[in-house]
Amino acid sequence: MKMGITMNNFNFKTSLLTLAILLPTSATYAETAEESLTKQLTEIQTRLAQLEESKKPTADASETSMNFYGSLRPTFGVTSSDKQDSWDVGDALSRIGIGAEHKLSNGMTGFAKGEFKVQIQGDAHFGDARKAYVGIKGDFGRIAIGKQDTTQFAIIAGPVDIFNRSASPLAYDDVSPFRQQEMISYRKSFGNLNFRIEGQFKGESDIEGSDLVNSGVQYTGDSFTLAVAYLTKDLAGTDENTMGVSASKSFGDWYIAAAYQDVDRGGNSQDINTIDLVGSYRINDSYKLKAGYSLFTDDLMPTESNEVTRFNTTLEWQGSPDYRLFVEFQNNNFEANNAEDNNQLIVGMRYNFDYSF
Repeated sequence: MKMGITMNNFNFKTSLLTLAILLPTSATYAETAEESLTKQLTEIQTRLAQLEESKKPTADASETSMNFYGSLRPTFGVTSSDKQDSWDVGDALSRIGIGAEHKLSNGMTGFAKGEFKVQIQGDAHFGDARKAYVGIKGDFGRIAIGKQDTTQFAIIAGPVDIFNRSASPLAYDDVSPFRQQEMISYRKSFGNLNFRIEGQFKGESDIEGSDLVNSGVQYTGDSFTLAVAYLTKDLAGTDENTMGVSASKSFGDWYIAAAYQDVDRGGNSQDINTIDLVGSYRINDSYKLKAGYSLFTDDLMPTESNEVTRFNTTLEWQGSPDYRLFVEFQNNNFEANNAEDNNQLIVGMRYNFDYSF
């Protein structure tokens, strides 16, 4: 009997001892499993937070903007002289183009433009480049390389370029440049004062340095502009130096502007002067009346002279900011004995569009 009790006591103690040993082990295992699960959950939360953060745009992320634009300008008119009348469908410098700007991480902006002729008259061909350049701008100013507007055109011709015909400004068009290829340009604004300079480099072996240099400044006030520009370019055996000034003023429904150029071709009876005077009056929200006088003079003999005086009157109807109809009359009086004076009557349309994306 005692032996049975003793064996039962032994078995009970053994069970207690086994339980005492296993309980801490089980507790430790449970604690280890819970810690492992907590760690895994923490890692998952950290990874999710990293993924969400990566989706947010950074402060210096680059952005690109583009615009597709154009201006279609068909005309129809008659040129009348003492000998004949000539009727013609024409084109007043139609064009389409695309421009782009790309914000750089260093705070500057890269930009590019391609603009191409659309010849509505004739065989309506497309493709000759009016502008094609790439550049960069920032606090330092603006630098561009390629085919682009000259300073002479932008600040001397610009204020008097108000007519719808292709040969505008009237006197400026006879002698001075509009856009030039193979140019590098620099522009910088100082408040209301805009400084510009560019040089043309064609790589011709017989010319040292640039083929053309054009620089100028324009001051823009609340309702007026003043500008002066200097252009020098290489000609065969000499240089051509041009000094130009322009001014414009707006007051109420009126706008007036004037441009003058003195072109020095080293004497040889080839010096030229151009004068363009223009004005416009807004009759109402739809109609505008324009008028202009131009004079082109040179030092050549009357039999060889290209001198011409022009008078222009234009009436415009603007159906919307992007669409207009116009009728234009121009009288051309030539100095040369062998040149015929003539009158031109033209009607035309202009449709502009500009889409940004």
